[in-house]
Amino acid sequence: MVDKSSVVSLVAPGVTVVPVSLQSVSHVNKYKDFIRCLPTHLSNYILGLLDQKSLNTCAAVSKCWAFLAKEVKKEHVSQKIIQEEILCLQGSCPRGVVSNYAKIVNVTIPWLNKAGDVIHVKDHKWSSKMKEEEEDSPQLAYHGLQTDTIQLEERNVFCGSYNIRVLTDQSDPNRVIHYSGGNLVAVGSADRKVRFLGVLEMKEVPPLLSGHAGSIKALYLNEKEGFVLSASFDLSIRCWDIYSGACMKIFNGHSGTITCLDLYKDKFVSGAKDGMVKVWDLESRKCLKTLKHNNTIWVVKMNGTHIVSGCDKGLVKVWYADTGTLIKVLEGHQGPVKCLSFDRWHLVTGSTDGYALAWSMLGNHKRCLTAFRHPKGVLFLEFLYLRVISGCADGKIRIFNYLTGSCLKVMRANSRGDPISSFCVAENRMVINALSCLLMFQFEDVKWNYMLKTDRKMAGKKKEQRKGPSSKTPVHFQQMKHHKVSQKTNQLPLEMKDADQLMLSYLICCRSPKGCGMSQSTTYGLCNTLASISKMSFDIVSSTHCLHPNQYADSPLFTEQSGRRTAASQWFCKGFTKA
Repeated sequence: MVDKSSVVSLVAPGVTVVPVSLQSVSHVNKYKDFIRCLPTHLSNYILGLLDQKSLNTCAAVSKCWAFLAKEVKKEHVSQKIIQEEILCLQGSCPRGVVSNYAKIVNVTIPWLNKAGDVIHVKDHKWSSKMKEEEEDSPQLAYHGLQTDTIQLEERNVFCGSYNIRVLTDQSDPNRVIHYSGGNLVAVGSADRKVRFLGVLEMKEVPPLLSGHAGSIKALYLNEKEGFVLSASFDLSIRCWDIYSGACMKIFNGHSGTITCLDLYKDKFVSGAKDGMVKVWDLESRKCLKTLKHNNTIWVVKMNGTHIVSGCDKGLVKVWYADTGTLIKVLEGHQGPVKCLSFDRWHLVTGSTDGYALAWSMLGNHKRCLTAFRHPKGVLFLEFLYLRVISGCADGKIRIFNYLTGSCLKVMRANSRGDPISSFCVAENRMVINALSCLLMFQFEDVKWNYMLKTDRKMAGKKKEQRKGPSSKTPVHFQQMKHHKVSQKTNQLPLEMKDADQLMLSYLICCRSPKGCGMSQSTTYGLCNTLASISKMSFDIVSSTHCLHPNQYADSPLFTEQSGRRTAASQWFCKGFTKA
């Protein structure tokens, strides 16, 4: 005689069935208890729309409802684990770009006269060969100018394998962060407090900084020197000791909400909605200079020689840091300038108009050198080793080759596609602030190879890709002309397409009625498919990628199937050996 309670094991493994022993009549009339009358996968789908508290209430209705609620809870846990594992696998083994490529390259810059102005050359003609070589290069903007050549180092930074740490999975649209390397991430929000998250501990660590009368709008952490700067809606900037939690200094002077901070040695700059950029002395607490815009300032950066600021009107202003003299105003963006990054030679700015524009930092040169197009607004960016790293409102981080404009890699920060509010890079770490979570990407250690062929030739960039626009024809006037061509410029690298398609298929499966009844066998199939599509060569990567080996110990991914482990479990079982 067959035990009625074992009926569930006799059906197909992909279908969830309520055991007969639990199909007892509840105290609710059978005509009203529609959940019990529906097919199980539909019941699971309906209950899956409820929150945790409502599910607990449903479990008290009857044994049948309790069983269904328990299954839905298990499914929620498995879905979360699978999504995290897919994110890890997406970045595990990139293809199509050489992750350890580095080279010293010749870069053209404009020649300046003694007054710091560019020198125009009359009747300057380019040979057909020179045109062919330069037509896809930012150097096209220097046509008609006397130029010089310098040697700079380029690297394919953040193009290698990486693993992911979830520092917090709390959704917060007001969260601001800063990370300067080391073990601490400074986090501020609308609660008017500054917290610290330990990268190694993956939890909040003391002290908790409290004293602002308004929400935190900007942070700058200097862990080496032991202090953090915080800017608030209360119009003040505070300097805190990150060990004792004491407020050491307060800076007042802005008449509008402070939106951004940047530090260089013993001086720092702040920008605010009052249209002012203020330069402060960290020791004396004095405001040394005030630089003016006519609109809200969203970003300001400084180094030893220059201060660069971007405003709500789309203008970028470049100033001398020592005198405060305005050098030039750069026009080209059609939306607020939200981010920028620069070095001695080049400047890259990002805007909500969906473009990251490249400029020359030298003299009064105002032509846009090239444009990096995005599907949505560019909210944050960094410029390192001739690579533009951008965070977009579509939830993806892109890495562009500055010299060619080609997109080398696309990384998805989360499965929801939440905007990348900001990110911080330090050594081989990238801390990413998205709407729904705060993540850290830990990239493998790279031994740079300077003997490889030129990356531009290896990338195989085609001539039909969009050319860098000059200042004579604004970027947005060229948009219609080059629309079809430019669509090809920022397509996903080949290695990301399959993973993204699989993620999409998985999410569709999870949100469909049948998907909510996904069995363990389906989970195996998903992971096996992902492993086979990715075709990962784990042996070539010296560093491992699992950050929480114990976290996944009870996961179905580690259960042996058919006498062997799946490729995914082999990968995760290696463990994480380096912080």
